[in-house]
Amino acid sequence: MLDVVIKGGTVVDGTGAEGFAADIGVKDGRIVAIRSTADGGVTEEAAETIDATGQIVCPGFVDPHTHYDAQIFWDPYSTPSNLFGVTSMVAGNCGFSLAPLGDAADGEYLKHMMTKVEGMALEALEQGVPWNWLSFAEYLDRVEESGTAINVAFMVGHSAIRRMVMKEDSVGKEATPEQLAEMRTLLKTSIEAGGFGFSTGRSFTHSDADGQPVPSRWAAWEEVLELCKETSLHEGTTLEWVADGCLNGFDDDEVELMTKMSVTADRPINWNVLTIDSARPDAYRNQLDACEKANEDGAKVVALTMPILVGMNMSLGTFCALFQLPGWMDYFNMGIDARMEKFSDPEVVTWLENQAAMPEAGVFSRLTGWDNYMVGDTYSEANEGLKGRTLGDIARERGQ
Repeated sequence: MLDVVIKGGTVVDGTGAEGFAADIGVKDGRIVAIRSTADGGVTEEAAETIDATGQIVCPGFVDPHTHYDAQIFWDPYSTPSNLFGVTSMVAGNCGFSLAPLGDAADGEYLKHMMTKVEGMALEALEQGVPWNWLSFAEYLDRVEESGTAINVAFMVGHSAIRRMVMKEDSVGKEATPEQLAEMRTLLKTSIEAGGFGFSTGRSFTHSDADGQPVPSRWAAWEEVLELCKETSLHEGTTLEWVADGCLNGFDDDEVELMTKMSVTADRPINWNVLTIDSARPDAYRNQLDACEKANEDGAKVVALTMPILVGMNMSLGTFCALFQLPGWMDYFNMGIDARMEKFSDPEVVTWLENQAAMPEAGVFSRLTGWDNYMVGDTYSEANEGLKGRTLGDIARERGQ
């Protein structure tokens, strides 16, 4: 007797084959039968029958680029990814893992860094994350003890390693040979403990809570490649990185480094995110050409992309992509009261709009078009009833 039978759905099995109507039988947590309805479907009895008529039945999706490293402690379901069919994911990307740590000060640095690079709320990081680990192994133990609803793998982040070894010198200085050797040993023990691979970040968009480039951005090529060499010694590992070229198009140096990383590690390297932008319709060709050039030279480079228009959450109260517009950071660094006072000044608003339209805004210029912004949530009585409405509609209604 089966535990579950899923009846009448359209099975899309991930092989590239056309979907077909079939029943699926499950026993002891595993699929034991897939039979097309044309052949009679699954006829065995089951403890539970699910009618999937009119639905797509497919394998769970794997999301290779997430930052659930902190959220997973207060939300083991990894919402909202689980709601979209994700059953496996990779965290610790862009060089940003929450382990290893050398001491509490390292945790404080990473905690505040994450509020900037990933827009995480400091209150959530302080109240929702236990921070009761030092080693990467201990971090994984805490995650397992907390529990997860989906499968998750964690990359070992370069910035965490660098901070633990070099402390304050991780920002502003290159590593000494002794420090590099210590970093390599730390990566070794972290991967042996269960780390999925090595991630690093060199993107201009990633700065710490003090506004300085994150630790990984200060690393010399020699350091990056030495850590890739260590990764090569551990089967089943992978590489991930983010660089300026992921947004603005790769230059020759980035293509060379990306190639050397993959070849040195003898591992694939993925980067995020390939987008096709109507404002820059030919930009994606540079990024695809970079991948092809690297692969021709012996690397295996994989670009991550999304099959949808990318929606983003913006807030004038917390860190978000708007910070990256030229000159906007100065205002977001003000206290919330002073910030909102400035945003109420028409001259300031006009200046900010002009800054956002400057060539220096690069890909972030796509964040303009304020009329089409939709209100996601409201928190004051004055704004009740605005959720789901566009700013353009609201402004026209108010004669603004």
